[in-house]
Amino acid sequence: MASLETKVVLAAPTFGSAVQISIVAQFRKLFKPEEMALRSATDDVNKQTECLNQVLLQNKPTALIAADIRPIPEIISLYKAANVPIILINEESPGVSIIAIDNGKGGRIAGDYLVSMGKKKIAIIIGKSRVQGDYNSELRLKGFQQALAAKGLSIPQGGIVEVLHYSREDGVEAMPKLLALGVDAIFCAAGDNCAQGLLNVARDRGVRIPENISIVGFDDLPIARLLTPTLTTIKQPLMEMAEAAFKMAVTERDEILRNPKKIIFNPELVIRKSA
Repeated sequence: MASLETKVVLAAPTFGSAVQISIVAQFRKLFKPEEMALRSATDDVNKQTECLNQVLLQNKPTALIAADIRPIPEIISLYKAANVPIILINEESPGVSIIAIDNGKGGRIAGDYLVSMGKKKIAIIIGKSRVQGDYNSELRLKGFQQALAAKGLSIPQGGIVEVLHYSREDGVEAMPKLLALGVDAIFCAAGDNCAQGLLNVARDRGVRIPENISIVGFDDLPIARLLTPTLTTIKQPLMEMAEAAFKMAVTERDEILRNPKKIIFNPELVIRKSA
């Protein structure tokens, strides 16, 4: 159990994505309400930096858990000087502890599976690259490309679609473009919520899933089991990741201040009806 002195701040660009909502839900099971505070830090690097600086000054946390945020070196130095460990979830930066899924392996698993089904023209939807929080997107894309290249395939021109919000609406917007491209499979590396939008458009247009197009999502959120058809997806062990972050922030706090840790979880393919 966390001590009464524990005050962990959980920061994220927003708490609107399904994955971040799920992570917060796991933390609420682990921390008492008075032991945890949430801080939204936006997607803007400068505003994130100011927010993290204010967290240190105002909240006086015993640890910072940051999801989808990559602090600049100056912030890492400030927290280290204040003896406050930083734990990043699904991001990476020198001098801090890291908890992540093997995103590259997740991309390879999805690519291998779709190729094994005989798919030849496979598209991918990813989060926007070259922005803060692009860690997941780049690694999933690279792993996916490696899987296709191993079988002599590549993503067709126009078959890499970047989305910003990982949302159902992103999927609704992306699907017509991919239908026009004539793809026979889609790896929705931007998550299960985005994949829901793909399925919605397919249903509305009479596109049969998986007969016409196979779809693989990412995350294995509860919605994946409720969609029609149910969604084949790459599972992130969000509960285990939250528990690892909790342990670092509470029982291993002094240890990770001296020697930051890195824990990488393995993704798993969950096969359902969409692929």
